[in-house]
Amino acid sequence: MSGQRFSRWAKTVRPAFSLVELVLVVVILGILAAIAAPRVSRAAGDAERNTLDSTLTTVRKAIDVYYAEHGRYPGYLVSDGSPDGTAFVKQMTLFTDEPGNTNGTYGAPFTYGPYLREPFPVNPFNELDTVAVIRADASAKPAANSTGWIAVLSSGAFKLNGTDADLIDRGVSDPKKRSDLLLP
Repeated sequence: MSGQRFSRWAKTVRPAFSLVELVLVVVILGILAAIAAPRVSRAAGDAERNTLDSTLTTVRKAIDVYYAEHGRYPGYLVSDGSPDGTAFVKQMTLFTDEPGNTNGTYGAPFTYGPYLREPFPVNPFNELDTVAVIRADASAKPAANSTGWIAVLSSGAFKLNGTDADLIDRGVSDPKKRSDLLLP
């Protein structure tokens, strides 16, 4: 009987980690985090650039369709023919008639478009969805990052509004790629 009491009060040995084992696990996790962190941040930059490429491709195709249907690029005010960024966005996202007037609902004479879904795409670098419209590449460009995009009426070009340094900071180092994204 005394043997039973002794076993009841005896300490049982529980498996546990030693301090050295815990330190090793923490060091290994730290090394894995140091390896993974740059890859995650690089993946985020790649995703941002891929979003930009996709957006530019989509909008450029929409501009081409608008041109095919209207015989001119979007972005002109119908009233006086002057370049206008708001008109550009509306002509891309609403129904249009032959001259380029816009309407939110389909019906004669507004039988063209919309070419893009609303809302107009946002520039992933500066988070702006506004468009500066200029007549030609040689025209005075708006201040960098003052709008999300720049549309060129003479050629139908559609590019990012930013600087070369902005793109380099975001990991776009290829000069040809930068020239595809920015106006000269």
